[in-house]
This record gives sequence, C-alpha cells and structure tokens, in this order.
Amino acid sequence: MILPLFSRCAFAACATLFLMGASPPPPEPFVYLLPAPKEAIVFAPLLLADANGAYAREGLAVRFERVAGGGMKVGEALGGGKGDAGGALGDTAMILRARGIPVRGVALLGRHSFLTWMSVQGLAINAASLRGQAIGVPSQQDVSYYALEALLRQVGLTPDDVEVRVAVPDDLIAAMGRGELKAMIGTVDWGVKAERAGVVLDYQSLDAYYPALAQAVMAADGQIANRPKALQAFTHATLQSLHAIARDPAGAARRYVDLVPGSGYDKVEVERIFWLLSRFVYGVDAGKFDPRTMERAAKAASAEGLIPPRGKATDSFTNRFSRISHATR
Repeated sequence: MILPLFSRCAFAACATLFLMGASPPPPEPFVYLLPAPKEAIVFAPLLLADANGAYAREGLAVRFERVAGGGMKVGEALGGGKGDAGGALGDTAMILRARGIPVRGVALLGRHSFLTWMSVQGLAINAASLRGQAIGVPSQQDVSYYALEALLRQVGLTPDDVEVRVAVPDDLIAAMGRGELKAMIGTVDWGVKAERAGVVLDYQSLDAYYPALAQAVMAADGQIANRPKALQAFTHATLQSLHAIARDPAGAARRYVDLVPGSGYDKVEVERIFWLLSRFVYGVDAGKFDPRTMERAAKAASAEGLIPPRGKATDSFTNRFSRISHATR
C-alpha cells in the first residue's frame, strides 16, 4: 500500500525523532542565597558541584546570589519569598522560626560543628592549662563565645579565668600567628592562615562542649511544599560534592585552585583546609539533622534567650531531602 504524502512525512518525522531521541527538558532555574561570595572556601561543595555540572545533571540551572548581613538575613529573605534555598548555620532556622519566619533546614553540610577549637600544639583542654591564657573569638554575641563559655564550664572555669580577646578574623589570625593567643574559635581556614607564621596548631571539634552545628541548606515552607523535586535535586548534588571533597581532598584542591586562582591560598593550603573540613566538620553521613543534637541546640539557644523556653527543635528541620546513597560517595 502506498501511503499518502502527509502520512509518509509524518512517519519520517516520527522516525527521525525516535533515532535522535527526544530533546531533554530545559533546566529549572534555582536561586541559592549565600551570606558571602560563592568563591569563599567554606562554600567549596557548592562551587565545585556547579563547576562540574552536578546541578545541571540534576536538571537545575543554579544561580547564586549574595545577601548581605549573614545567615539570619538569608533566612529572612527566604521567608519573604526571595530565592529557592539558601545557606546559614544549622540552628539558624530554629531561631528564625521562633520569630515567625517560616523557614527550616533541609540538609546539614557536616556531622560536626562548623566552628573549631584551634590551639597551640600541646595545649590541653583542662583548668590548669587554660587558666590565664589568651583565647580569641570573633564576637561575644554569637555561637563562638557561647561555645567558649561551655568549654570553660566543663573544665571548671569561667571567661573571667582566661583572657578573652574579641576581634575580627584577620586580627585573630595575626595574633595567633604571633603567639599572642593560645587558642581561638573559628573556621579551620583561619588556622591554616595562622600557620603561615610558623605556629603549629591542634584542631578539635566543639561537639563535646557545645552543639554548634555545621552549615545548612535552608528553604521556606512554601518552597518545600511547591518545589520538593528541585530541593531534592539540589541537596543531592551538593552532598555528592561534599563527599567527593572528603574522599579526595587533593583532587578537590586542584579543581578549586583552577576555579578560584585569586583565593589567597596555594594548592597545599587548600588541600589542608579540605582535609581539616573533612575530618572536623563534614564527618561521616553528612546531610541529615540528628534530632538529639537539635534538641541540645534548642536548649542552648533557649538558655541564651534566642528562642522561647521549650521551643520545638523538630519544627526547624526536615530530613526528607538529605538522603544520599553510599554508592554516590
């Protein structure tokens, strides 16, 4: 039978589509809010995931936007309808929800505290070693100082028993390098910068002293309800990138230095920072919020007057988006 011309053309068109394959759908726009430039080394999992196409493979076209004022401002912007997700610390959503801002954490980028205790080599954490020593923190009104208070309390001291120095990070780093500080609480990259002066530092997670959480991915309740697949895709790609850094700090360092040649760190320093992050921040099974740790964080936040007494920690996070299979690590 001879097919009519129209039918033959339609058949040919269908055959061509079959052989070529259907065109993939265009990537979904996804806006991620950050409290600092995306090139900052502490945001390396995001930067590397974007650069290696992980977000694109998940069907997302991610755009990073900076929000001045820190993680609290990021959460306020999300609650106000700006962006799809954003970065802050793991307890930020807890504090914001207590203020009526409908955000919650959807992935925790580390099993340990984002802040680390860094001290001159050999300085023990006990009353005899710490009494009278100069210890640096970036603020007396944030988690670094609260963690210091808790650490000192566990060894039977108070802030009055040591010399607490409050300064901006660059000044703390310089003082640590000159030997004017015996310890400081901050991010591991501060310690690596201080080590340039020749000081040898010990690093220790704050987990045993205070529930200072890692960075978290936050989203507003509306986005969680309306864009669950996009949030799942974003957190999956981000956690894959984080685990890739933990598996191969040297390889990740090479890629980061190529992407950010003006970072201020050489490759050896970046590799050390990634190794320190992997050991003292990322840990094993990063991604999920631990309900017991979140309850401890809620009690600590309540004691500091940041949330009402008996505030519900479980309202401030969800683990539905943070699943990642062992095969992807």
